[in-house]
Amino acid sequence: MRTADLSISLGGSAIFFIALLLLAALAAFVFYRYTLPPLPPRLRTLLSLLRGFALALLLLVLFEPVLRFIDRHMQEPVVAALIDASQSMTIRDSGGDRAQRTSDALKQNKFTNLPGGIRTVYLPFSSKLHSALQSPSDSLSFTGEVTNLSEAFAGIKELQQRENIQSVVLLSDGNYTAGKNPLYEAEALGIPVFTVGVGDTNDQKDVLIDRVVTNALAYTEAQVPIDVVAKSSGFSGENVEVAVSEGGTILDRKVVTLQPGVREYPLSMRVTPKEEGTRKYIVTISSLAGELTARNNTRTVYIKVLKSKLHIVIMSGAPHADVSAVRQALTEDQHFTVHSLVQKSAGTYYEGTLTKPLLDSADCFVFIGFPSAATGSDAIQLLREKITSARKPLLFINGKSTDYAKLSLFQEIIPFTWTAPGLTEMFVGNSIPEGAKHHSLISLEGKISSEDWQSLPPIYKTQTSFRAKPESEVLTYAVLQNIVLTEPLVAVRNIARQKSFAVTGEGVWRWRLTTQTNARLGEFLPLLLTNAVRWLTAKEDDRRIRISPVKEIFTSTEPVEFTGQVYDEQLRPVDNADVTVRLERGPQKFELVLNSIGNGLYEGSIDGTGEGDYVYTGNAVAGGRALGTDKGKFSVGEVNVEFLDTKMNRQLLEQIAFRTGGTYHDLRDAGEVGKDISQNVKFAPKELVEATELELWNWRYTGGVILLLLALEWFLRKRSGMI
Repeated sequence: MRTADLSISLGGSAIFFIALLLLAALAAFVFYRYTLPPLPPRLRTLLSLLRGFALALLLLVLFEPVLRFIDRHMQEPVVAALIDASQSMTIRDSGGDRAQRTSDALKQNKFTNLPGGIRTVYLPFSSKLHSALQSPSDSLSFTGEVTNLSEAFAGIKELQQRENIQSVVLLSDGNYTAGKNPLYEAEALGIPVFTVGVGDTNDQKDVLIDRVVTNALAYTEAQVPIDVVAKSSGFSGENVEVAVSEGGTILDRKVVTLQPGVREYPLSMRVTPKEEGTRKYIVTISSLAGELTARNNTRTVYIKVLKSKLHIVIMSGAPHADVSAVRQALTEDQHFTVHSLVQKSAGTYYEGTLTKPLLDSADCFVFIGFPSAATGSDAIQLLREKITSARKPLLFINGKSTDYAKLSLFQEIIPFTWTAPGLTEMFVGNSIPEGAKHHSLISLEGKISSEDWQSLPPIYKTQTSFRAKPESEVLTYAVLQNIVLTEPLVAVRNIARQKSFAVTGEGVWRWRLTTQTNARLGEFLPLLLTNAVRWLTAKEDDRRIRISPVKEIFTSTEPVEFTGQVYDEQLRPVDNADVTVRLERGPQKFELVLNSIGNGLYEGSIDGTGEGDYVYTGNAVAGGRALGTDKGKFSVGEVNVEFLDTKMNRQLLEQIAFRTGGTYHDLRDAGEVGKDISQNVKFAPKELVEATELELWNWRYTGGVILLLLALEWFLRKRSGMI
């Protein structure tokens, strides 16, 4: 039933408004009752109406009337049937074909024998809530590659704003493979959820790759461990092969003899990347006759392979304990080669001579109390030219031997400035600013916290006053006797593809030698230095055209999304470029156009690409001129998480039902669900009120209409000889 109310309100007294309205009408009539020269009655009436309407509109503006329309109608109660449409529902276990059993139950209305006046909405879901089915007999497509129960409940929560949903029926195997635990979202609905379990709670006969763990980064010619956990159930005595391959070539393999029951088999595999770039490795376990599915026998991982060895050149202004501590910490990393030169006298070093080939081979420079008074100008100019022209990164640790006049030649590289150099030293600690607590060079692979930094032994700092450059980032401030100074102790700078890391104090050896009794802090200095070098040497992407997929592996049911960045020769964003991406998989070719979203950024997506490995080439053109290209690769349809846990999660379904006030039933007892809903849910229609307001005075054309009426009145008066 639908009803409506209509009302009007004024910004003043209604009686006063009506009185003024009548007075305006009377004034318009009296003004044109007698005219000179005399006018025909029709013309006098027209002029009176023009004047009256103009005055009435002016009164509307002054009194600001608002017209309110209130629509009331009753919403019928609704039961939302959530149907798991993920690929795990296609499994055929001891209970039968899950998909077929679910479809049959829907077509037979087994769980919807509800009282009259109750409407049922059928909503499939996988990664999210899908569009409602027109009827339970509609065909279902169980193709979802992930199950996100929490997102499905969140979709019901949003739907409650438009529909009078008073209970939910969930048909699922209870295994969620994406999103968070759905219990909270189910409780947040505030209505009972009746769960129907689909599947068998027993472990099925199957072999699979359960987990694969490896390094996200690796180095060429260095072995990379790939830790694999294979799993079996229902087999005994059979031999299976677990293999790691790349591009069809098997790189490592192991044979496993299966044990009875449900067993896991941890395996340590090894690969040795030969080339830099992103490498794709496939881990497989051989199939066996009679296993539940072969779709969980493969897992894929991507590893970014970097240059094998980084060459680090340490320059020290004088012998110092920091040199030994830094050199030892860096050489402990097998991916670094370290060459040190300690100043002996002008132009000479204890370890040899400074040569141009040595500087050319350096991937990173470390200055410790360098340059010193003994450092020659030729060496300084050679180092400065190499660091600036080749944009070599610099790690700087201060020292008593530092000559600030010569250090000023590296001023454009280091992240700080200084005034009033002094030699008097004091002990200082670390204070982490709030914004830097989660910086990768503070957390250090998650092994160190900001509190650990503040627990470090103090190091030395001279009375020289330091200030961070505006473009630098302060990681720690110096602390003197519990007073936080405004001077940086550790700072970084990254601008124009030139990186630097600096410690304004000296004595970092104390962060190693005096922490040996602390298991957590004992490895602090090696962690800090190796992570700092990796951060410094990580190549900045200076390409003007950058086009890439948002991830490396897509499911076959989701769109393939791309993002792009386009810059001109001065690295200014370009917004008017035509950006296209060409996708290729064997003979198949697709083309995608990216749309500009401003500030040189572009995005776009494409559906229906099909499963497989793709290579892509992106092109950007502006004004008929090619700006550049980018290319790479990605995969579609290699996600098989739906088949990792193949038994029904009855416990979760029972918890959802219990904590929301519903009940649980197996699919074979689905006919009982309707009875439970009828007994436990008090269905009632909900009144929906929609209010609409129209500000009569705020019409955009009001002023123009008033002017038009007065202008027309003036025109008629002039034409009639009254003016």
